[in-house]
Amino acid sequence: MPIPADAKASNALFHPFYVPVAVFIGGTSGVGQGMVEAFARYVKGRAHIIIVGRNEYAASEIIGHFPKPAAGETSDWTHEFVPCDVSLMANVRAACALIRTKVERVNFLVLTAGYSSLVSTALTSEGLDLLLAMRYYYRFVFIQELLPLVQAAQALGQDAKVMSVLGAGLGSPKRPIDLDNLGNTVKERSGRIRVAIRSMMQAWGYTDAMMAHFATRNPAIAFTHIHPGAVHTPGLRIDLDGLLTPLSWLINLILPWLSVSQDQAAEHMLYALFTGERGLFIRDRYGDVISSLEFEAPVDLRDSNETSVLNGVPMTGYGASDLGVRRIMEQTEAVTRAQ
Repeated sequence: MPIPADAKASNALFHPFYVPVAVFIGGTSGVGQGMVEAFARYVKGRAHIIIVGRNEYAASEIIGHFPKPAAGETSDWTHEFVPCDVSLMANVRAACALIRTKVERVNFLVLTAGYSSLVSTALTSEGLDLLLAMRYYYRFVFIQELLPLVQAAQALGQDAKVMSVLGAGLGSPKRPIDLDNLGNTVKERSGRIRVAIRSMMQAWGYTDAMMAHFATRNPAIAFTHIHPGAVHTPGLRIDLDGLLTPLSWLINLILPWLSVSQDQAAEHMLYALFTGERGLFIRDRYGDVISSLEFEAPVDLRDSNETSVLNGVPMTGYGASDLGVRRIMEQTEAVTRAQ
């Protein structure tokens, strides 16, 4: 477990021989903001950084504080914003299309945008569970659409890494994924809190499955699912209504005391991003590896339904099974496909 000072010292060693291209989905607030600011600081601004989010003003403020070339110095640095409301996959595909016009490779694809609610259990206009759309499905579409650019970076011998910041390490053989309710739209959706909790827990396991899917097919790229822990951000709150409203007030008073700053969390996230060259990584809030697995060649997963086992290898904290990966990917590809 690296202490913050050790994580910073390790991150300071990052000196790529090339100008890195980094795309941060959700980089306008929270952990994503902390990561993009620290990344820009460590590379001294020498990078093509794309922040994807909804708040253009916040992005402009963040980019405005990035290190800039010295007066009279020429450079190919670019720091820019791409707008996207990730609740709709059509928006995600449009953002990806725009990104592809701006860069020919991506070295770091970081997905941090999220959404938590215990009272909002609507379906989106595309028919997706809102919580899953904003916690899981958008991540799949971004990775699927931008993966050729990550592959291009790897082909050049550069860093080629994908990181999803969500709920890693929470999988257990005692909590197998419900393959009879994929998308949280099959079983009855009565009881908002129950439906919302079900969505949030599904997102963790689905993300494990998604990262395993991409890692088994792209053995030369690093795919990391990491848990940031409790981070003191605007999104750290519990929303309850009705008779439970006073309980939410109490919880939201306590949560900040149990959390770390977004800057401290960002250092551990970057520590994890910069380490690990290839394979699948499940990491904790300090960036330490809970479990990992490398592949010598692309792997076709079979029909094992043993949770926390990937291609015959037990993986602590991993929430999927080989059959689960296949079933979840089939469902995900079907419901996120362009209409």
